[in-house]
Amino acid sequence: MNMSFNGIQNVILIFPDERPVFLREVNNNMYNVGPYFWAKVLSELPFSLMTPIIFGAIVYYAIGFSTVFWWKFPVFLAILILIYNASTGYALVISALISDKQLAVTLTPVLIIPFMLFAGFFVNQDNIPIWLIEFQYMSIFKYGY
Repeated sequence: MNMSFNGIQNVILIFPDERPVFLREVNNNMYNVGPYFWAKVLSELPFSLMTPIIFGAIVYYAIGFSTVFWWKFPVFLAILILIYNASTGYALVISALISDKQLAVTLTPVLIIPFMLFAGFFVNQDNIPIWLIEFQYMSIFKYGY
């Protein structure tokens, strides 16, 4: 959960400030959306990898997870990296849809809590109504946790 909200807040607080510059440059035909997106992803890649790795290296041993099998630690780190990057992608969608930074920060928990609900954190998945069951497959939390 910490990695998810960390990734979301890192994007929600920065991307709305970049948006006017991006829109101006795209409207002036300086570049398209694709090159901007890939440049942003590649420039943030070291941070997107190091944050979960440092967090995971501290938490894994502090919690006392298994040190008997060597492969469990890299799997744990890989899952943390995927959770962090999926949350970052979700935050990019939110901040692209909502141009006001304060509104985006305010609405983020409102948009995240249903995903936590459908992942089975608050309600057993067997108790979710059948017409809402498809929403659990869109939850970024269902797959990581």
